[in-house]
Amino acid sequence: MSKDGGPTVAVKLFIDKEKRKVLFAESDKDFVDILFSFLTLPLGTIVRLFDKQSQVGCLDELYKSVESLGEDHFRTKACKGMLLNPLNASATHCNRLKVKVANTNPMYRCKNASCGVSAFSSVPDAICSCGYVVKYIRERTNTNFHSIFSDIIKIGVFVIGVPKFIITDDLEVAPASTRVMFSLIEKYGIPEKENVQEKVLQLNSAKMTSLLRRALLTKQVLTGLYFDAAIPPNATDMCLLPENMLAKQALEADPNFKAINVRLVHAKDDTVLYAEVGQDFVDLIFGLLSVPLGSVLKTFSELPQIGCVDSIYKSVTASVKQECQSLLLSPMLGPFFGCSSNVMQVEELACRPLMIGSTSCFELNPKSGSDRAYIKGGPMNFMVTDDLRIGPFCLINALEIVCASKVPKDKLVEKELTLNKTQVLKLVGAAFGTSKALSSLLMPSKK
Repeated sequence: MSKDGGPTVAVKLFIDKEKRKVLFAESDKDFVDILFSFLTLPLGTIVRLFDKQSQVGCLDELYKSVESLGEDHFRTKACKGMLLNPLNASATHCNRLKVKVANTNPMYRCKNASCGVSAFSSVPDAICSCGYVVKYIRERTNTNFHSIFSDIIKIGVFVIGVPKFIITDDLEVAPASTRVMFSLIEKYGIPEKENVQEKVLQLNSAKMTSLLRRALLTKQVLTGLYFDAAIPPNATDMCLLPENMLAKQALEADPNFKAINVRLVHAKDDTVLYAEVGQDFVDLIFGLLSVPLGSVLKTFSELPQIGCVDSIYKSVTASVKQECQSLLLSPMLGPFFGCSSNVMQVEELACRPLMIGSTSCFELNPKSGSDRAYIKGGPMNFMVTDDLRIGPFCLINALEIVCASKVPKDKLVEKELTLNKTQVLKLVGAAFGTSKALSSLLMPSKK
């Protein structure tokens, strides 16, 4: 237990005292299960965990934009809450972790005591078919799932049943073995015994959350955690996108994709000032907040970011049970969390009846209809800045941005663009990996 009384997990660090560097770590299933659970976290949850100071690309500004946008721009009030508190489709598994970094499996029921509708919701402010708003009841559990594993103490949530795992400083995970030992010797040599210090850390929820942040922004995660090294500011402040950033499956034809039109204002041969866009663009970009981290890593073979969460992703095959691998390699969206343009083709978890007492209940659609969009359709246009701060288009705000840029009139360029699927996917990757998403995609000549 930690000092605050919360549960902890142990990890043993092997430290090169002379170089002040963690060589590797050793742990059991509890710590490694939490590392793999990071892949199930929606991006909006990650931003919320760090109080909108995650420094991950443009995600902080994107999250703030949802907060600031008036409820009248969303299809329902619940749509705004869905983006600010996205559901983890693997929450039932994550609730079994010894230490939790996020609790995202609430259940809501109709406020009307006389309502005869047998329904529940996973998000607040959903409207029951009787017309009443739902209210929070409790954290949702799956009693059948727990009963299956209640007597199996030693089984991991995600990982295979081995006694120990080895974790490198940049979070590569593998079952402990002679092969792994020799790979470490090849990487570090055989250190002098007197230079190696063993240190067991007990990590609570706050420490695991800090570890997640380092995994997103740094390469030496365990070293930084142990020595409390500062994370460089603006770690993802870059513009250029990798040449071959898209995974092969992401480039497959999608007959449901519709090209997106934008009107761009930028300085000639320089950065983007803003873009004027429609509802389709906003819905797609806002929907990114509900996408799990593992789905981002599946879509992009290379991202313009300096963290090492991809090391966790690449470790899944060797360390995770076969039946759990798809939960981490292709994590799903929660029910009804798909947006109108699912350009990343992330599957949505199917709705299933839930037994509440002796009653079989169905899940309400928070969007109140068959339309998958979060944002209302219509003639309203929106303004998007380079860092993906989004708001309703306003002439005064547009003039302020142009004036603040101090770009001479003869250096300003306005043009209309039509973004195809590849460009939109690269924009999504830029939103995760850089703080200048529009410039990184639409101004490729910038060095």
